[in-house]
Amino acid sequence: MTQILIVEDNLDYAEEMAEFLIELKHEVRITNSASEMWSALSHGNVGVVVLDLGLPDEDGFNVIPRMRQLYPQIGLLVLTGRVAFDNRILGLRLGADHYLTKPIKFPELAAHIEALNRRVGPQETVPVLSKWTLRVSARQLELEGTQITLTEKECNFLHLLTINTRPVPRQVIVAGIGGDDPDAGRRVDMLVYRLRKKARTGLGQDLPLRSAYGEGYSLSASFNLA
Repeated sequence: MTQILIVEDNLDYAEEMAEFLIELKHEVRITNSASEMWSALSHGNVGVVVLDLGLPDEDGFNVIPRMRQLYPQIGLLVLTGRVAFDNRILGLRLGADHYLTKPIKFPELAAHIEALNRRVGPQETVPVLSKWTLRVSARQLELEGTQITLTEKECNFLHLLTINTRPVPRQVIVAGIGGDDPDAGRRVDMLVYRLRKKARTGLGQDLPLRSAYGEGYSLSASFNLA
């Protein structure tokens, strides 16, 4: 038996899927949004998540890396209507174990779940607390008690990423640090380069910063704000 969490905003489809999986002796819960999913995961006892990418409150591509950071032991199976090849590649690179597209026959879905369950097995899931803290007023980035001092632009950049669950578009960042300066795009690249180097040198760890192709920048780990 596998503890399965279905994250799907089409309730009829989710219930049909759950009914089939329950007949196979799996234990199934359904959530229809990312916020409900995070709440369910915080209570533990999830072995496999079946994730739809088109959620009402958060895009699934943003969910995947955060789930991998907080719950690395959970099997993650994407089941979506986004069939484009580039989407498949992106989903797998972000951390999905399997990327399946709708429509799918439920016996095939069950076979993928069983394959994942052989890897992960039933277990308690405990969220990993963030070790990163951004101290906005002091302009400091802290990791496990060690701090580095940030410039105003570096602090604003990280704060912008911290308060957004989706990738922050480059044009938004450019507006914040360069305005109409035609060289602003290069300034963003240089800011990111210096910030990565500063974190690696001063904190001994790579900054969990992800460049989302064609979208902008996002954090691949949660930051505490202080």
